Amino acid sequence: MLEGGWLSDNAGRIENISLAPNVKNAIYPMFEAVMNSIHAIEERFGPDGLAEGRINIALHGDQQGEYSGFTVADNGVGFNSDNLTSLRKFDSRKKAKLGGKGVGRLLWLKVSDEAVIRSSFLGPDDNVRACSFRFTVSDPVADYEEAASTRGEIGTSVTINPFRSVFASRLPKKADTFANRLIAHFVSYFTNISHPEITIVDETDPEADAIDLFDIFSEKVERDSDFTFSLDSISEAFTVHCFLLPKSISDDERSVNALYLGANGRAVTRHELDSVLGMKAIDSKYAFLGYVESAFLDSNANDTRTAFSLDDEQIAMIVDEAKQRAKEFLDPEIKEIRQKQADRIVAIGREHPRFFYAARHAKDVAESLHLSNQSEEEIFVELSRTSLRDYKRRKRSYAEAYKNELPNVEQQTEEFMQKLKEDAMSSLAEYVARRKSILEIFEAGLRYRDIEDEVSHYEKIVHGIICPLNSTSQELGYEDHNLWLIDDRLAFYTYFNSDRKMNSQVTAGASAKDRPDLTLFDLGLGFNSDDHSQPITIVEFKRPKRDDYTLSDNPISQVRSYVQQLRDSGEAIKFDGSPLRNISEDTPFTCYIVADITKSLRQVMRDLGQFSQRAGSASYYWWDSNYKTFIEIASFGEVLASAKARNQAFFKHLGID
Repeated sequence: MLEGGWLSDNAGRIENISLAPNVKNAIYPMFEAVMNSIHAIEERFGPDGLAEGRINIALHGDQQGEYSGFTVADNGVGFNSDNLTSLRKFDSRKKAKLGGKGVGRLLWLKVSDEAVIRSSFLGPDDNVRACSFRFTVSDPVADYEEAASTRGEIGTSVTINPFRSVFASRLPKKADTFANRLIAHFVSYFTNISHPEITIVDETDPEADAIDLFDIFSEKVERDSDFTFSLDSISEAFTVHCFLLPKSISDDERSVNALYLGANGRAVTRHELDSVLGMKAIDSKYAFLGYVESAFLDSNANDTRTAFSLDDEQIAMIVDEAKQRAKEFLDPEIKEIRQKQADRIVAIGREHPRFFYAARHAKDVAESLHLSNQSEEEIFVELSRTSLRDYKRRKRSYAEAYKNELPNVEQQTEEFMQKLKEDAMSSLAEYVARRKSILEIFEAGLRYRDIEDEVSHYEKIVHGIICPLNSTSQELGYEDHNLWLIDDRLAFYTYFNSDRKMNSQVTAGASAKDRPDLTLFDLGLGFNSDDHSQPITIVEFKRPKRDDYTLSDNPISQVRSYVQQLRDSGEAIKFDGSPLRNISEDTPFTCYIVADITKSLRQVMRDLGQFSQRAGSASYYWWDSNYKTFIEIASFGEVLASAKARNQAFFKHLGID
């Protein structure tokens, strides 16, 4: 006949308990032993008599001095008959009112082969009895022995040593870390006036003093406060206990801020707050620790109190609301961060004038930033992202109002255009400031490398500042070159080649050796490739301070040769070989030669043409009728001075002159 009832599989039950071997979980068996001690003390002395309790934790080490296990001893009620029976039951309900799940002690067998238990308790005749046994997978009371106690003291000790290596290697490396983790885990007990005394003794260091957890907590709390909140979808209220503690009391060796959701007096889940608060070490020495408790959380913790049976949305709602209370508590520190953010916004506005309007309202803008955005780069990125989003939002709002003929379309239009004006002014200011920086770089590029030898940077350095070498307008955007340094009109040419061989720019007849520094073709919106009248511009750079020009080696003859090759070819091509435009004998050319006007260059100018000096400048020009080409020669210094003069009014208006 079949026997009824459940058939228990002890090993299977323990195997199915989830406890991965990691830094967080390795210390959970100690938490369970301490929690059992607190319950035993409360059972003996009552809820108001916790101050009578004593819990001593001994940290054991192996031969190498590494932590290998622990003993937790208390003066609680002990393993009397009822408690021993509860110990032998899976999922015991004896401590249900205290939040006990009847499972925690099974974690001991996840990290070790056994737990050695010694206990003294009052027997039925009120005499003190003592027992000892091994708590194992096969038998929870293996080798049980009981006798009359010779000491008369009531209490229990639980020894778990050694841990299995996979868990032992993940135990904290310092006694202080054990203390900090215990404080963080049992933070709700540290808020009570009545609490048991908990001490830690490090047996790996005989010289070390015992650590009193409550002394550490109570003496070093900078300040604390409680906040309550409710959620519409949950009937039970929540309480957040907030503490500003020494950073060493953070729950791990990295000293980070944290928020805990707890159940039945114990922390269950930990939520990192560094990125939310924007602070790791508050004021360089403190950490924030928050503990959230509620009857709702008590009733939704899993059996090992390592997680909640709640969906992600519910957890997020609770955590987000608790984070707001944490910010209220840390308002003085947050104000300091906001001021630093505002200062950086002002600094960014000075260097990047497109954020001019943000800088004018720095404090308001700082309030919209995430507290973790504190570096200059992070704030710059966030300002850029916000600017783009605001523009798109305004554009959608305006388009919707206009489409639906809403009553506020006129107001929407005015606001949209006003913001566009602000954005345009900011963008213009950014562009002008960028020009100022480029001028400073260009000026630095003209300085001597070696003052004694008067050897300047070669022309390719300056060339690279004005326009990157070996590139085309197909590869470069408007802001990728600085052709405006030579002539503002060049900045708007729509096709150019930089340091490309001549035979790659025309269909035929060009030298493979010749490589003009810059050739620019005006391809405006109305350009027709058959229109020969559109101008072509050539720019040639020469090494600063060069003074060895001859009639056979000089930039004037050089640009003439380029002009002739372009005309002889009859057609310019793009980088991919496709047609660009036609060139005829009537096509006008402008040639800019950027070279210091040294003695030898002056002689070549006299021999080859009739150059005239521009009024009020050091540049020279000549209409070469034979080649139908306008040639202008200016020194690097003159190019710099002219660019500065053209932009000076803008610099002054922005206050960056």
